[in-house]
Amino acid sequence: MDIEGFRQFLAARNVSEEAIKTSVGALQAFDKYLKSRSKDVDKITRTDFYEYSKHLIENERNTLENYLALLRYGYFKKLDELIVAGMEVLDGREVIDNLSRRLTSEFTQELRDDIFGGMEIPPLGISPQEKPVYTRMLIERLEKKIGTAECAKFLNQGLRDRYEEARKPDREKFLKSKNIDEFLKQKHEDFVTELNGHYEKGTLFFTQAITKDVLEHVRNDPYIESGVREGDKIIIEKIPHMAKEYLAEKDEDKRRYYYCHCPWVKEAFKESPAPISPVFCNCSAGFYRAYWEIVFDEPVRVDVLESLLKGDSICKFAVHIPTPSGDGA
Repeated sequence: MDIEGFRQFLAARNVSEEAIKTSVGALQAFDKYLKSRSKDVDKITRTDFYEYSKHLIENERNTLENYLALLRYGYFKKLDELIVAGMEVLDGREVIDNLSRRLTSEFTQELRDDIFGGMEIPPLGISPQEKPVYTRMLIERLEKKIGTAECAKFLNQGLRDRYEEARKPDREKFLKSKNIDEFLKQKHEDFVTELNGHYEKGTLFFTQAITKDVLEHVRNDPYIESGVREGDKIIIEKIPHMAKEYLAEKDEDKRRYYYCHCPWVKEAFKESPAPISPVFCNCSAGFYRAYWEIVFDEPVRVDVLESLLKGDSICKFAVHIPTPSGDGA
């Protein structure tokens, strides 16, 4: 374990001295835990990380700062297993909390308590395998209580944070474009360039390796993440979450698992081809809705056209381009 190198890595990225101290302390605690089990930080596996995360939860040390410290070390040492495990644990951490708060603010505290009856907000750091248990039960209760149509409408607003600041540059790019088609074309080219950078450097795009096959798959399909305008709609498909494995797999059920992005659903595909109500995929529509509402600076309607939970082979969405009057929602 390279403590001094880690300090220098953090300092070079303008991390404060206090944050460096916290990160080093978190790393040393992780190293001590692993050594007690005859394991090594630099040879970490995802299982090791998930077990340690459970340990942090049990000892009430599952803070965001501790997880970010371990992720930083993963990037410093280029430990893909540590990076992937850390990212998967943190991914979507706001979803259930946002669900709880929105049920209270948009409906009533009584409804919120009814839906969450007997359940607590899941602690930060639960493993991907544990997450679908919450989703299945909460969405089943919500859909039964308020009906499928109302549930879809509620989820379509999204349960992820909106990431306003991160998306503002795309608003500026849109304003500088001649039209939507030019913006989408440039968006696709930028995405391919980003993936090509990961391919050339051998680094991860979030949690997945970018191979030549993955790069060509995205390059040849402008619908993936960027979208293509069809009349008054932008049709968008998700990039597979594990694209390398997805492209190599022939079994349809396994392909759904490799394709799924949702941290609150994915692992359930190992149990069933339709493990959770398809109404939940409106949350993914809400993810795109948030992005395009920032880009257009207008209310936007997004429909789920295809989804894995409905039995389809991909997830596809239609973004309705706002009319000049602003009637986009």
